[in-house]
Amino acid sequence: MKLKVRHRTIYTYTETVRQNSNELRLQPRESTWQSLEFFLLKILPATDLSHYWDFYHNTVHHFEISAPHRRMTIESNFRIETTSKVGPATFPYGVPHGRLPECIEIEECSEFLRDSRYVSSSPAIWREAIDIQSASTDVFQTSYAIMEHIFDNYSYQPGVTSASTHSTEVFERRQGVCQDFAHAMIAMCRALGIPARYASGYLYDPGHTGLRGTQASHAWCEIYILGQGWFGLDPTNNKVVDDGYVKVATGRDYGDTAPVIGQFVGKGSRTLDVSVNVERLA
Repeated sequence: MKLKVRHRTIYTYTETVRQNSNELRLQPRESTWQSLEFFLLKILPATDLSHYWDFYHNTVHHFEISAPHRRMTIESNFRIETTSKVGPATFPYGVPHGRLPECIEIEECSEFLRDSRYVSSSPAIWREAIDIQSASTDVFQTSYAIMEHIFDNYSYQPGVTSASTHSTEVFERRQGVCQDFAHAMIAMCRALGIPARYASGYLYDPGHTGLRGTQASHAWCEIYILGQGWFGLDPTNNKVVDDGYVKVATGRDYGDTAPVIGQFVGKGSRTLDVSVNVERLA
């Protein structure tokens, strides 16, 4: 599937600011299942951009604006071709829970077995995860069941959480948005010893069917299956990640993948307006 994406972020400041410094994670990752055809990043006021790859191999763009300003626009535009990694007939079943201890020795996934800034386990999270796991001995089947559990029992409610809401709070309130659902799933998977990481990007809704998370950046969980790699599961929509998803960044939690992280020098406050548009080209 060929997709065209525009992501625009506008900051408006109540008073003039200066020395505005930002890190951006907006450029999609390239892989066997994602081929980036075009990418353009525009910043206003205009400034120079530099880029590097972070610890998790995400592309990070950095810029600074020293001229006084009261409005800043960040816009990324790209075209990308996506392919589904798996379908119902090729789901990665067959790895039992008994093999999970092997993951500790694998550099690619050992980082995603531990607590992180926004995700940690608790006795209550562990007990609920164990209850879900009791019906299966297969790692993917258990992970799928956790995804279904969150979709069925958590309420999608924009505005009740923030970017800094921790997984334990999400577990207690059972409300939130895609970021929160992903954090909750990661916490339950890690509690069982399943390597789980946070993925951010975009979601295309082909028929405007009501998929949640299509009007902004989206987030989901990826779990590691021994011998087969990482697979995406979206608890917000109860879907295995397919070619309608565009992956931009991965990390331990939202803190490693935030689209924009920045700070500025100045008084007053700021408002934020974000718009995302995902279109199919072919």
